[in-house]
Amino acid sequence: MATALELLRQGRRAEIWKKYCGYLDLSLDETMQIQERLLLEQLRLLGTSELGRKLLGGQVPSTVEEFRANVPLTVYGDYEPYLSQKREDVLPVKPQWWLRTSGRSGEYDFKWAPYTPAMATRFGENLIAALIIASCSRRGEFVFEEGDTMLCTLAPFPYTSGAVSRALEAEFNFSFLPPIEVAEKMDFAERVQEGFRLGLRDGIDIFYGAASVLVRIGEQFVSGAGGLKLSAFFLHPRVLFRVLRGLVRSRLAGRRYLLPRDLWDVKVLATGGTDVRLFRKQIEEYWGRPSSEGFACTEGGAIAFQYGDAKGMTFFPDSNFYEFIPEADALRNRADPSYAPPTCTLAEVKAGQRYELVLTNFLGGIFTRYRVGDIIEIVSERDEEYGINTPQMVFYSRADDIIDLANFARLTESAIWRALEAANVPYVDWTARKEYEGRTLVLHVYVEPKDPSVDPEVLRSRLDAALASVDHDYADLRTMLNMDPLRITLLSPGTFKRYYDARHAEGADLGHLKPAHTNVSDAVIAKVLQASRSHG
Repeated sequence: MATALELLRQGRRAEIWKKYCGYLDLSLDETMQIQERLLLEQLRLLGTSELGRKLLGGQVPSTVEEFRANVPLTVYGDYEPYLSQKREDVLPVKPQWWLRTSGRSGEYDFKWAPYTPAMATRFGENLIAALIIASCSRRGEFVFEEGDTMLCTLAPFPYTSGAVSRALEAEFNFSFLPPIEVAEKMDFAERVQEGFRLGLRDGIDIFYGAASVLVRIGEQFVSGAGGLKLSAFFLHPRVLFRVLRGLVRSRLAGRRYLLPRDLWDVKVLATGGTDVRLFRKQIEEYWGRPSSEGFACTEGGAIAFQYGDAKGMTFFPDSNFYEFIPEADALRNRADPSYAPPTCTLAEVKAGQRYELVLTNFLGGIFTRYRVGDIIEIVSERDEEYGINTPQMVFYSRADDIIDLANFARLTESAIWRALEAANVPYVDWTARKEYEGRTLVLHVYVEPKDPSVDPEVLRSRLDAALASVDHDYADLRTMLNMDPLRITLLSPGTFKRYYDARHAEGADLGHLKPAHTNVSDAVIAKVLQASRSHG
């Protein structure tokens, strides 16, 4: 089929919308027909491969119902022995890409995901769809022109975010800042700095990256750290015009400092990460345009994107088959791994409910009934305002023990435990989670030290250094985003024993007598702090 670039050159703009964004006009029944047809095609492909047959239990299901009833849920550990070795011989289709994301400290360095040629193409098509619906003011509109510039603030290939540029390049001739082949050889800070330098000359039409990066850039402008250092480069006529126009805009707005919105009139701010909703107003203030949120993962590619200022995101129907574990069942399974949680389909989810996401790749991928590890919330079963007839989702939290910090560092219970040991401050027990101080993201560790006289700042300093040593992505939070996220609360002697006794008195089962080490709720933290205050 023709790409967006080919359709544009042929003057067929209306067909661009139909090809890439027509899914927004589907009914729920039509969406489910696509889901079920592509799943059955995928099952036949899985049945031709060694790993696929193993995942299916040796027999290819002939119906969706048989598939859901008989094929077990999977996690990355079920694939790791094959994918860590990039065993293409056990896969249904030879991959075009091997993409990776962070693994689990002490278990495996990376999670690898094979992308078939058809998956890579679908990834690019869905990304184009995301850019179109993030930029349009009405259905059917296509605002891009050849050579429109895109700021590269993404990790290099073979990280999935680095594959964004390659996938988009196959669909349209955007001009990437810096060029892809140059950007992939730079570290993150160099890439962003060079992108902005080129953006002063060539403009920035599109931003695609983490919300935390957008905010950090805006904050640097406000503080003056993003100020423009004079050099011969500023004598370039286009650069000089852009800067002078920006200064005029800032003064007319009553500001004595520049913001990105003064320098660039962006067409798209496409963002992702766990903190998008928190920063949305701040991003619009800095950049002069609302941001649009996307949801993706390495194992599943592009999963959903927000249309306009809709309250949720719409699922792409043609990249994966989606199933959903009700949150209560996911929590029960976490406490009791022998419990097999039920799932529901996209047609069966309910507004206001939260679910753990399960996906099965289409187009020859390998992940089958795969637990991504994310909890999503269905905010509505359709969007009345925009006439979208399929369920709308938002990201809610991680389902496992990973603490996601700014979409950069992903700390496991094991990583924090090893850092606490390396900090060499004896402790009784601890719990940790991501919190916010206003708009500031922090990693808050609540620890009961064996020596109640320990200096909290000494412990914080030691633990911060140990975390940076254990997890290099945590160290990058400071160097790349200038973040200092660690907060320590010292709990009084006997806190965890009093918590245990209180939960026992309430009749809690054995699995809930102690707080989890990561991602505990506000209610649990309140009980831990109450137990600490009850000392003496």
